[in-house]
Amino acid sequence: LGSFNLEKIASPAEVIRELICHCLDTIAESQAKNEHLQKENERLLRDWNDVQGRFEKCVSAKEAVETDLYKRFILVLNEKKAKIRSLHKLLNEVQELEKNIEHKMETPTCSEMTTHRDAIYDESTDEDSEIPSSPSVLT
Repeated sequence: LGSFNLEKIASPAEVIRELICHCLDTIAESQAKNEHLQKENERLLRDWNDVQGRFEKCVSAKEAVETDLYKRFILVLNEKKAKIRSLHKLLNEVQELEKNIEHKMETPTCSEMTTHRDAIYDESTDEDSEIPSSPSVLT
């Protein structure tokens, strides 16, 4: 792998003290970072819980609004359906009335046939024109 040379030091206690100080500083820094991260995690967890609570409230409010809108929509829809049914009924009645009127116009009534017959009867014929116009009295 690799190799390196070790040198003999005059005061090994000083080097050990520096190593221990360096390790203690590193541990202190790590603990400070750890505390900072734990506080950050706690803050994020509180924020998360707050957001989750607000989200649940929003979902409940949305569902309430949807339910209310659905109820209103059903009422409006039923009113429109009733209006459409009444308009269809009215249209059918008008169409039926129109058919009856057309049927009555196509088939003459008894009075119309009598009137037509009377009109034909009242017309002059060739024979009437041959009768002299002098009045005669029958006794």
